[in-house]
Amino acid sequence: MNLMTTDRHATLEPLLTLDPNDIGQLPWCPVPDCPGVVAKELWAAGDLNDTLISYGKGCATPGRPHLAAHQHIWVISGSASIAARTLVAGSYVYVPPGTTHSITAGAGGCLLLQMHLPLS
Repeated sequence: MNLMTTDRHATLEPLLTLDPNDIGQLPWCPVPDCPGVVAKELWAAGDLNDTLISYGKGCATPGRPHLAAHQHIWVISGSASIAARTLVAGSYVYVPPGTTHSITAGAGGCLLLQMHLPLS
């Protein structure tokens, strides 16, 4: 698969598949103003995206509210405090539109899968 950014943006027609090798080749990008936090975008359309986010031990993001999307977060590995709730690997949290949801990684860091669903 060609991993050019445009292939993962606003692609609503053909089925987009990324195997583990494809995902491994995608770049980790620093999350602005959040030291120790990097993100790997899997798909995006406008402000909506599906992203892997890796947090180092104790690293955090402020969890800005998303006004035009429902947000779904799965803890893939490690643990995190999300909106003051401690979650471990295998856990899921739904964040309604407009809800602040700060995230702080646990002692071993964490990997999250974050997805957005537009308002209907």
